Amino acid sequence: MKRDWLDLPLHAQDALATFLMTLQKRPDSPEILANTQRDTEGRFGYEFSPGFLVYWRVVREPITLIQQPGATSPERIEVLAVLKTEINLSERAQKAGPGAPAVAEQKDLIERVYSRKSTVGNLSMWGTLHSSRTTGRVKGWVVDSWSEGPPYLKPKMHWASFPDYKLHHMKLNIDFHSTMEIGPEDTEIDPVRLVFVHATLRQWEQDWLREESGKALP
Repeated sequence: MKRDWLDLPLHAQDALATFLMTLQKRPDSPEILANTQRDTEGRFGYEFSPGFLVYWRVVREPITLIQQPGATSPERIEVLAVLKTEINLSERAQKAGPGAPAVAEQKDLIERVYSRKSTVGNLSMWGTLHSSRTTGRVKGWVVDSWSEGPPYLKPKMHWASFPDYKLHHMKLNIDFHSTMEIGPEDTEIDPVRLVFVHATLRQWEQDWLREESGKALP
């Protein structure tokens, strides 16, 4: 916060201050939770102003001996990162075949244009759709999927390329100057996760296109 606060435009500073005050008073607010995403480390993210995200976690203080019996441990909000939704993307091009020469790493600047959360039974996922600032074309989705019960899937983030939805390993560096590295395709993904992610992304894509067409109407 000390490092990034001065880099925020004034309107984003005001929006962040207002959001954090609301969050501290009502961390379980349905309005906040409905638009919150969670990463693989259990951190929460919220777009407090167009183009800016804040990540935080709820910290529960230990119960002291002087607290009344039955009292719950006090909570505080710990801000972890503030970042732009624009991400510097580094993508490793696939080799044409064995012995093929290495291909230079492709770089781009992407921005988030859509986000969703979904739960079906024990399976859950959130995702953000990103487009290229250079070409304006849709690049793909950042998705995180997991389960709360059978088949017991641990949280796992993937980059789902567009439009083929191939799931790639990825590394997301969350800070004010966010970067993302896209690795090779995940060929060992659990079939249940694969089907769930693909089916959900197809539905989200249809919903997004429907919303976009509605915005274009006079």
